[in-house]
Amino acid sequence: GSGRRVVYSRDGQRVWAVDDDGTIIRSYLVSGSKYDNEQPGFHEVYSRSEQSTAWNGQAILPLMIRYQETDIGAIGFHGIPVHVSDGSVYQTDAELGTRLSGGCQRQNNLDAQFLWAFADVGTPVVVV
Repeated sequence: GSGRRVVYSRDGQRVWAVDDDGTIIRSYLVSGSKYDNEQPGFHEVYSRSEQSTAWNGQAILPLMIRYQETDIGAIGFHGIPVHVSDGSVYQTDAELGTRLSGGCQRQNNLDAQFLWAFADVGTPVVVV
């Protein structure tokens, strides 16, 4: 790709934020889908929510940035999810880089804050 964009590697479980001139601004590990349901190709951010709920209602998803629609909801980037039942986190930062989610890319909460500021609606997302 070219221009300002977010790139997500399914194999590497890594995200890159790329500026207009092709400079990588930030790169970090995420925990993507254990089901491999993120569709490779070119997408774009189509909606954002400061807080969202998982499709099954069991998790709070902070700083949700959606780029792919599915039959049951959406796939996107968000902070580490929290159990609705008791407020505990679904995973630790040390587990980033392993496939643990149902579809989305879980980010360290500082990385989620960065991407929230970087990726407005319309930002290209490249999934490889």
